[in-house]
Amino acid sequence: MSIEWLMANAAPVIRYRTRTELINIYDKELLNDDMTNLLALPQTQKRLTLLINLDYNRTHGSPANHLENVLPMLNDFGLYYGMDAFNKETKSISDIAKIVLDANYDKITAYPFLLRSKFPIDGLLDFAVERINIIYDFTRHMDFDIYDDIKNYKGVPKTFQDRPAIKPNIASGGKIRLPLIYDIVMMETIYDRVSDDIQRKIDNIIEYIISPGYDIVVPMYGISCAGQGKYYAMGWDCKKPFNDNQGFSSPDLHRLLLYSHFPTAVKNTWFQNAIDYLTQYKTQNGTYAFPKEYLPEADGNWVLGVRMSLAENKRKNQWVEIESTFYMLKLLNCMR
Repeated sequence: MSIEWLMANAAPVIRYRTRTELINIYDKELLNDDMTNLLALPQTQKRLTLLINLDYNRTHGSPANHLENVLPMLNDFGLYYGMDAFNKETKSISDIAKIVLDANYDKITAYPFLLRSKFPIDGLLDFAVERINIIYDFTRHMDFDIYDDIKNYKGVPKTFQDRPAIKPNIASGGKIRLPLIYDIVMMETIYDRVSDDIQRKIDNIIEYIISPGYDIVVPMYGISCAGQGKYYAMGWDCKKPFNDNQGFSSPDLHRLLLYSHFPTAVKNTWFQNAIDYLTQYKTQNGTYAFPKEYLPEADGNWVLGVRMSLAENKRKNQWVEIESTFYMLKLLNCMR
């Protein structure tokens, strides 16, 4: 009933994604019609314009035209590399490959979104597997004693003095051994594309993150010493949403959707409790209507769940119900 309701009431983005991700009926004519309507939306054109103006010099940052934001924002609208509208606005693959493979480029924040956007660039998957092996080598020990005594460090900037120091063996030599939220994006993207052995390692990493021991991690993890009195903030962490059944905040729905791609997470009691919590927002019609704060659309980093809009008309009373129902069906679909 709710899927039929979505198809009857939703705007083009959710209609297209419902057809391709929930119904899984690929009628070429219907999909073409949906895509035509999707591309005609002002919100879609705005995001494609961001792709034209993509900042290739910086991956990480909150501006909408940074790679870590514009690519997943387009993915959220059902657009990926290989589609005419997407390809037309990007540089050539050879130009992008040259940029992203540069030694100075921040691969940890760039590669997950290039993989997610289906760019056919050599080396992306190899890097992802290498990154998984680095993290797994640490998480397999289920060691949550990650902090050092801040008194052991000199010259810590005042802005960092209220943050804990991460042990050097965990973040040194250019290798961050703790999982970052960017790694979650990367792993959910490639989970079905890797060997059973790599899947097993991903499962272990997820088990580490959703274990009670990981709850001691402070937001943003803390600071890491790069030597010679140089320090940098490390993050972001991957803490599970709906922790200790405390309810949801604005980014938690976004993070729950990320974790819904991992069987290890979906089978966990914590995840099931979170789904049970969301069922309180079920309407008499079998749809869902979350609080508006679960569906923010604001400036900021996509990984923090601040860009949840799916182009529904905010002037319509039903926009919250439409977006909530789509997201809830996505979560329920992963539990089958």
